[in-house]
Amino acid sequence: MALLAIGLNHKTASIEVREKIYFSENEIKEILKDVQELPYIDEAAILSTCNRTEIYCETKDNTSKEKLSNWLLSHKGFSEKEIHKKFYSYTEDDVVRHALSVASGLDSMVIGEPQILGQFKNAYKQANDSGSIGKNLDRLFQFALSTAKEVRTDTRIGSNSLSIANIAVSLTDEFFGDLRKKHALLIGSGETIFISAKKLFQKGIGHITIANRNISKAQEIAKQVAGRAVHLSYISRCLEDTDILITATASNLPVIGKGAVETCMKKRKHKPIYMVDLAVPRDIEQEVKEIPNTYLYSLDNIQELIEKNYNTRRLAATDAKSIIDLRVKEYMSWRKAQTAFSVIRMYRNHCEEIKNEALKKALKQIKSGKDPVEVVTQLSSNITSKLSHEPTQALNKAGQTDDRKIISLICDIFLKQKQ
Repeated sequence: MALLAIGLNHKTASIEVREKIYFSENEIKEILKDVQELPYIDEAAILSTCNRTEIYCETKDNTSKEKLSNWLLSHKGFSEKEIHKKFYSYTEDDVVRHALSVASGLDSMVIGEPQILGQFKNAYKQANDSGSIGKNLDRLFQFALSTAKEVRTDTRIGSNSLSIANIAVSLTDEFFGDLRKKHALLIGSGETIFISAKKLFQKGIGHITIANRNISKAQEIAKQVAGRAVHLSYISRCLEDTDILITATASNLPVIGKGAVETCMKKRKHKPIYMVDLAVPRDIEQEVKEIPNTYLYSLDNIQELIEKNYNTRRLAATDAKSIIDLRVKEYMSWRKAQTAFSVIRMYRNHCEEIKNEALKKALKQIKSGKDPVEVVTQLSSNITSKLSHEPTQALNKAGQTDDRKIISLICDIFLKQKQ
């Protein structure tokens, strides 16, 4: 049995690669079923966000890393050579340290960003719902979530609340300055879109439109920012008046094409549009950036802007790592104890079998008329002999090989009570 985590993230792979390895919620349900059928996997959970895709596993042996990597690449249609260098893997306590760091926001593009905690919780729930995790991964995810809360409470990791959405909106100042006469179109209905809409509203933008396939979800956000909600099919009509476009859907295909943007730019007389695509896979066709006066940013493009206002969080990250180190030790101690518990259970069962066998034989003898005192005496002798047989053999062998550890251990177990 061994803990294993494999994956890639914004540090190891570009968005072009990440969007191809990304799993939607529906895909995760299906792939967890497939992973459970792999003979070398006992437990599994998948975390897939715009910046990372990771599989956490309890495996049967230490050779599972290559098998699982090859299986994942094959499932996504990659050759091993294409993506081999993009993947990282962790085993045992390094898995624990990585999981705790991810949940705490230390491994995020924006250090300390709060959204990853919700995504981690969702990954835990999905694995629970699918029945793909057992006691080991269940305990790991609980440790990760409680550690993340401790880090956010006891350090300043979450100070100056930054997120990718915050940074995306902050760029509008550089483009437009005064937003009072500007129109924003936000496509999606998740937390990223909600944060973006709220931030634009706080900046006093003139008008906000929320577009989504589920109109009721769009309306929920629009109400909170004095905006309007439209169905996704109305996007092309809205583009003509749009100065700021932010997208973050869960669509597997682009929702904004080059043709639609070219048409709207003609109607706008080529007034500039600031676009930020925060989705994985991407929502806006990359050819759009070839159109004059369109300024298209993706997650990778804004990463360089994240260095601003980071000093406080980096100092807090040092404190957070100290908390994580302690919690890693706690989890690994618990994990090692599970092995001992299994052995204890096996030994107790073994003793119970010896007792039941001897008792059954003794009761049969008493029933046949044998002297009960003689039967009980023989019973105790038989049980003593069988229980002491294996320890005695181990002591004899240890004496022959001068294995002082075994001798000392057996002395501690059996002779301590007499001291």
